[in-house]
Amino acid sequence: MTQKYCHQIGEWVEDNVSQQVQQCVKKKCKWWCACCNKWFCFLVWVVVTVLKWVVTTVCEILGDAYDLVVAVITGGWDIIAGIFTWDWSRVFDGFMEILGAFGGLVGDLIRTVVFPCGLYGAFRGSVNKWRLIGYVEDLIDKSRRFTEADRADIKAALGIGGSGFGLRLTLTSYRGFVRSDYIAPGETVPALVQWNNDPDPNRRVDLKKLAGFKWDKFLQRSSPDIRGDVSSESDIDEYLGNPSSKSFSIYAMSDSALLDRIHNIQIKGDTIGLKLAVDLQDVHLTERTQVQANITDPDGQHNSCAVLDVLARSPFNREPSVSGFGCHPADPQDPAAVERARNLLCKPVIFGTFRFVANDSYTGYSACMFTNACLDGGSIGNDGGTGALYRHGLPNWVRTWVPIHELGHTFGLCHVDGLDRIMVNPKDHSWWSGWLIPEYLCFSGEPQFSHDEARKVWDYIIANFPIDCLANRDVVVT
Repeated sequence: MTQKYCHQIGEWVEDNVSQQVQQCVKKKCKWWCACCNKWFCFLVWVVVTVLKWVVTTVCEILGDAYDLVVAVITGGWDIIAGIFTWDWSRVFDGFMEILGAFGGLVGDLIRTVVFPCGLYGAFRGSVNKWRLIGYVEDLIDKSRRFTEADRADIKAALGIGGSGFGLRLTLTSYRGFVRSDYIAPGETVPALVQWNNDPDPNRRVDLKKLAGFKWDKFLQRSSPDIRGDVSSESDIDEYLGNPSSKSFSIYAMSDSALLDRIHNIQIKGDTIGLKLAVDLQDVHLTERTQVQANITDPDGQHNSCAVLDVLARSPFNREPSVSGFGCHPADPQDPAAVERARNLLCKPVIFGTFRFVANDSYTGYSACMFTNACLDGGSIGNDGGTGALYRHGLPNWVRTWVPIHELGHTFGLCHVDGLDRIMVNPKDHSWWSGWLIPEYLCFSGEPQFSHDEARKVWDYIIANFPIDCLANRDVVVT
């Protein structure tokens, strides 16, 4: 959580001088003094970049120290409690929590005190932002979609030539939860009991797995947030035998786990020019197909259309996939439906659920409305709608990047090689890249979006987003 506030401090430092620097850069060079007026621009940029790096790294080190103290207390308690209850998964999670916090602090100290090569990462980020601003301005100038008035409005809204570059959007983040006392209309038994007792293995929702007490594979575990009278498998057994004996709710993840993911969405989104305000909503899930989302086709293949089907139903009521795209390729397009779906590009959504049917080796799925080219020459998209699902996974500090990864797909990004990249997927790409060790050991200590990926995002945005959305600067990002 502290990382978000450190990032905001750094952005405040940069944004308060970025307008002046941009204006300085665009001034004509004074040749009589060998462009001395440009030297000042360069000097200001260097000073601001170094100052931003110093402020954010000091903030992050202090934050990491605080996080380590908290992790030692909470993780230590999990280790002790796990030993006394023979819950070895809890012991493992306690160790991993402490290890993650310790590694974060040590990594920041290495990158700032021992080998201050983290400064390279700061200059890289600043250079890439300047390059991206120039790239986006060029896209706007060359696009035939816009009039001259549109171009002026869009550039002003995006902060091109001003301050705070980025497309301002409100992301709706749903976190699912279930309740022990919910009984579907026309039924007499709570839905959780019915789902658990279903004899069809393809439909059954194992309540102990839903609550995080059981799992198919250790590395596919999750840690839901249980609120109420349940703290063990025996409590679940008692509830299943006598539903009136227990009152509880289960949330797909804890508040802290959710906020970690949301903050990473905002921080990493900013590196590719997305300034996202987040509307957090908890939604009561009353359908088993949302609690245990089925996002695969009969052949077990990834099916983006199923993501859109989940989000089209209550309580989300998102526009379903429209005709004439990949989900309904044989049907003629309805221009009005396409425009309604296009408008939803400006209202990104992500849903945190519990499990995926028969394939919890995946932690997220997404749909991308229009086709966009991948860096490797392939393509993504053409689903006829947009949206993303994800589930909580452990260790928390490893799985925290899943939501921003899935949102990357909704903005036209594809899978790449390397665990130093947010868009990596070892299932169909290599976990290794030449920048993996330098990135973690020296430059930033966490996965990143590349500059080329940022360009791909803006290729998609400029080609497909409604003009009114691009020209909107009213969203307040907090």
